Amino acid sequence: MSKHFRLWIALLLLAAVAVGCAAPPVTVTQPLVVTATPAPLPEGAKIVLRVGTGDSGEGLTPHLKIIEMFEAENPDIQVQLEPVGSGDYYARILTQIAAGDPPDLLQIGDDAVPLFVDKGAFVALDQWITSAEYPLDTGIYLPGMLEPGQWNGGQYLLPKDYSPLAVYYNKTLFDAAGVAYPQEDWTWDDFLSAAQALTISDADGKTTQWGVQLPGAWTTGFEYWVAAAGGRLISEDGSTFLGAMDSPEVQEAVQFYADLYNKHKVAPPPADMNAFGGGNSEFDNGVAAMRIFGRWPQAGMKQNPAIDLGIASMPAGKVRANVLFWGGFGISSLSTHPEAAWRFLSYYVGAQGAEVWKDWALPAVASVADEAGLTTDPIEGVWIGELYHLAPRAYVSTPFWGQTADPALHRVLETVILQPDADVAALLSTAAADAQKALDDMNE
Repeated sequence: MSKHFRLWIALLLLAAVAVGCAAPPVTVTQPLVVTATPAPLPEGAKIVLRVGTGDSGEGLTPHLKIIEMFEAENPDIQVQLEPVGSGDYYARILTQIAAGDPPDLLQIGDDAVPLFVDKGAFVALDQWITSAEYPLDTGIYLPGMLEPGQWNGGQYLLPKDYSPLAVYYNKTLFDAAGVAYPQEDWTWDDFLSAAQALTISDADGKTTQWGVQLPGAWTTGFEYWVAAAGGRLISEDGSTFLGAMDSPEVQEAVQFYADLYNKHKVAPPPADMNAFGGGNSEFDNGVAAMRIFGRWPQAGMKQNPAIDLGIASMPAGKVRANVLFWGGFGISSLSTHPEAAWRFLSYYVGAQGAEVWKDWALPAVASVADEAGLTTDPIEGVWIGELYHLAPRAYVSTPFWGQTADPALHRVLETVILQPDADVAALLSTAAADAQKALDDMNE
């Protein structure tokens, strides 16, 4: 291993530890790995496949169930699950790759796909998908399930789980205020009107109930507002932020979002600007009527006595839009058993695996969702319905989003939330210029 390559791995590890699941910076063009040569096995020996996952605790149950089912049908393969139940999952993967010994299958989040694929960590799955012996009909998937696992025209990962955004609402608070529940065709204006009607103050002017709990300076969630305003944060070819991040559409999105906090005062200030989703608890405590977030906390909300839960689609701005958060599995370039890995992967993320996943998360396979009644369920059906309105996330245009524009956008959101008189246009102009300089530096 060259000195230059070892240094690059070390930088990746430090960045991964520092930012968790964000894509660490990459400043060289040398491939991360090279494709391994399949190793022969002694006659009668089982193929042992290693599967890396960031899940832990109860989240391992569906993995283990699918593995048990697969091994019963494929007695020549033994699957070994390797969970990492802490924030150092990507760091561990990078360490294993650097040592030439990663699991055969790896779980990766959507915004890390460009980094790992661009550096050769995964094999392209296209040849396996269309193989004669073990083909996979990709038409089985719900809309938007394949795109996050693609890069430069190839399919490198397949879906494990996912969530778009939606609006949680507390029917009890809506009923008490005499406000109609959100309808599927509602707009930003409808959303604002409802939030205003549901914000209540006492005689001293202190807010005792908020219209909506917003996710603070969470940049990935904010991409919805940009898409709904008809904008984008980076040019489609990934070459520039100028003219995109500072466009009138993005200005409109930022201003509307900031006004919910400061002008209309329908949202509580973020409890922690750096916390995932703002760190607030007003909705859980029954003192916020709505909350914008992903599906992850839904199970707890259903059990919360302070909430009579309803789910609504995201309101339309100039266009109806949503964004997807996604995790998937791919085959390591260093796997010495790629055919066996494909046999398990296509089972893991195919219809057989989806029959198990559906009891733990929304299944990616359309027929499984339909047969389970999820697409017509008043709660789960909203999440699935939002898949038909997805806009592309900014990271799909560049592997350097996390190192260039994401910090700049976070500064903008933090500033407009904390400073009611902030100049949105000037802030975005500076952010676009800063992000562009960082992108240019990365591409040198």
